[in-house]
Order: sequence, then structure tokens, then C-alpha cells
Amino acid sequence: MTSQPAPHPVSLYPELGQDGTLRIVLQNAVHQAGYRCEVLPDEGTGRSWSTARADSDGRTTGVRLGIRERCFVMTFRERGVARAGGTTTMLNDAATATGLWQSGAELEALRSACPFILLSPLAEGVERGTAAEARWADYRRTAARFVDRDLIEASYAQPQLRALFPFHSHRSLTFSRCTGFPYTHDAPVVTPVNGRYRVTWWKTRSPRGPADIGEADNLRDAVALVVAHLPSGCGPAVAGTAHDLGTPDSP
Repeated sequence: MTSQPAPHPVSLYPELGQDGTLRIVLQNAVHQAGYRCEVLPDEGTGRSWSTARADSDGRTTGVRLGIRERCFVMTFRERGVARAGGTTTMLNDAATATGLWQSGAELEALRSACPFILLSPLAEGVERGTAAEARWADYRRTAARFVDRDLIEASYAQPQLRALFPFHSHRSLTFSRCTGFPYTHDAPVVTPVNGRYRVTWWKTRSPRGPADIGEADNLRDAVALVVAHLPSGCGPAVAGTAHDLGTPDSP
């Protein structure tokens, strides 16, 4: 059975016209709603006509168009942390939410004005100052196949790692000293490989030496390798991003 081709964008989004982009129509709608923030194309997605973003004062609103049905899919970040998200079929709703968030509205005010918006579980942790704990809790209960639950539990059992902010990338588990993106990349990375565990630095070369730190046959030894190679003074993860800490995004 073959899938049906996606509808033509104009049939879903007549506001675009034949040659328009989301950035243009969203910018016009934001201005008509009374907000002055600038809407930019989101070049990194490869679909610049159907994506847009707004950045100001550490806040970012991301918007993309649904391909098979009409919807504006939105994400709201602050200092690199996803705070909320939602989906609406109304351009004016997307414009209002964009303008409010970029103007500094609190989350509750944003949700009150735009009921389609939902807080992310991590956002609630950020509000309470417990973002790292919230992320650990999310990973410990997830059923996602790319998450190695045994690795999560073994890492969580170590107080030095439990105090850091965990994040997955291509099945590898990494630990950050901050809770916002971009994260710090100066702690070792653990990757399950054919029943063993490879411990490395983030890039091919690192200021701390060769990428490879070592391999372990079991989780206990793999986690011990990570702990032994943590940066000196590697304390609890703090709010903010790698830039806030004066640390490059990658070594």
C-alpha cells in the first residue's frame, strides 16, 4: 500500500499564495497583532519556506507548517530550554503566541491567551529549579528504544552524574554542566556498542586528550570511567547554556 502524496501547500495554507513563505506571512500577522518582533527564516531545517523563528533576549519561538494537514507547530525556548509547545490551525493564534513570548510574557500568561499551548515536563522542572531531576525522571520512565534504561539507572545511581543534566544523542548518553542548549561537552560520553560500553570525549580530539577513553564490559566499569574523567569542580548542573558558562558548545 502506497501512501498518498502530500497536498499542495497552497491548498492547506492559502495565505502563502504561490510564492510566499511562512516567514513572510507570520511576520505580517505578528505586526498586525501589534507586536514588533522580527521573524526570521529557519535555514537549518532544509525547509526554509515552511519554517520560521523569532529570537530576542534569550527567547526563541520556532514555527513550522504541517505537510499533510493544516497546522502551525510551535516551540518556545528560553535560554536554550524548551519551555512549551503546541499546535494550532490558526495563523493569528500563532502570531499572537509568537509576539507574546518574544515580548517577555510569563508562561501562565501565554497559556491563558493561547490555550493550545502546553508546558513541557522539563519546563515545569525549570520553573521549580529542578531541571536536571526532571530530565532524569523523564529518561527513567521513557519507553523510547534509543534510551538504554540500564545505562540510565547505572548513571543515575552515581551522585556525581545524577547532579548533571543528561541528554541523548545517537544512542549515546552525555552529561552537561548546564540545563539549557547548547550544552557543555566537557564530560565523557557513554555509548552502548555490541554489548559493551565505549567511553569517549565528544569530538575526535579534545583538550583532554584522545577521543577514546576506554571500553568496559559492564555498566559498573563504564560509569566508573565517566566519573574518573569528569572535569575538576564538576558540580550540579546550573540554569543557562554553555555560552552562559563561558564554555564553547563543543571542544
